[in-house]
Amino acid sequence: MNKMDHLLQRYLQMDGRGTTYFDANEIVDLLEYFEDRNDLEHYEKILSVGFKLHPENTDFKYHACKLLVLREHYDEALTQITQTGYEHEEGWDLLKIECLCALDRYDSVKSIIEHKHAQQDERLEELYEYTVAVLSDLDKRDELNELISAGLSLFPDNPILKEEYCYLLELQGYCMKAIFICNELIDADPYFADYWYMAGRLYAKSGNYEKAAESLDFAVTCNNADVEIKIFRAFCLYKKGAVAQSIKIFHEAYTAGTQDGEDIRELIRDIAAEYPVPEDFEEACEMFESLCRNSNEFPAFRIDQLAHLLFGDDNKSAIGAHLFNRLSKDSEATDPDDKDEDDESVDDILRFLSRNALYSEKIKRVSSEQLAVQFLTKKFHNN
Repeated sequence: MNKMDHLLQRYLQMDGRGTTYFDANEIVDLLEYFEDRNDLEHYEKILSVGFKLHPENTDFKYHACKLLVLREHYDEALTQITQTGYEHEEGWDLLKIECLCALDRYDSVKSIIEHKHAQQDERLEELYEYTVAVLSDLDKRDELNELISAGLSLFPDNPILKEEYCYLLELQGYCMKAIFICNELIDADPYFADYWYMAGRLYAKSGNYEKAAESLDFAVTCNNADVEIKIFRAFCLYKKGAVAQSIKIFHEAYTAGTQDGEDIRELIRDIAAEYPVPEDFEEACEMFESLCRNSNEFPAFRIDQLAHLLFGDDNKSAIGAHLFNRLSKDSEATDPDDKDEDDESVDDILRFLSRNALYSEKIKRVSSEQLAVQFLTKKFHNN
């Protein structure tokens, strides 16, 4: 049992039988653990225990202000930060900046940063990183653009500032410029899967699914455990016409079970709802999920059901059977001499599947712009 597991066990045993003693550092470890999981109920509970055991502890006063920020009570948090007298000290200044950003007091934020710059504060780069991330989460694009420009003029190789710049350019619709910045990030750290994933998303949004799939190949090589990368790669392969390969990859991800306790079906639906890519992504996911439903392996499918799912027309069951045999055996030939005489009809089927009109009705959700904002702020600000 590691240290955190032991602490959690003691904390859970505390409930219902009085207060167990914790060192101040142990309380801080638990606070950070619950913050990471956005578990504010237990965060508040262990903070209360901390104040009972160590009433004058400065770290607990900081976390009390942090709790207000986490609950978006920015005015109250700012008042408490100022009253403590610690507002210019490390950590507290970042918390104050977060409150000021949320309260649209950007001029005050700039004054703090300019003061730190004049003092040649060694934490100036960290200050830019933190403030840019906060502004990005709040979707304050004008302020964000100004601060990123100032930050990169001082720290041109800072990866966090470049990441945020890349996201901002994407949200503004400048995908090719964002790809240029993304490639700089890849050159600096070619084994970081998130950068290749970012490139794949940008190419997909630009409609270049060939380059998107290529970038996602590298992402999978760097991080073979990320199911989300694999599902998105399957979508890009589908979009560029490699349907058989796409279904095979999706099927492998689908039948792998769960990732971090989350059912793969739920992950598929989440991605379909949030990706800032063309709206037919959900159609592709629905098709793939239909192919995998109620089965762990392709041979378990009933051919007539598969034909109905793909074509909705029983008189095409022979075509469905042919396609089923082709996909289940993974026998798409790469050498022309290996092709069957019926391969031309299979190619026709694959081209048919590549069309956008697989389903007669599209499931409409919020706009692609809103989806992009939701997705980018959710996934990529903790690289």
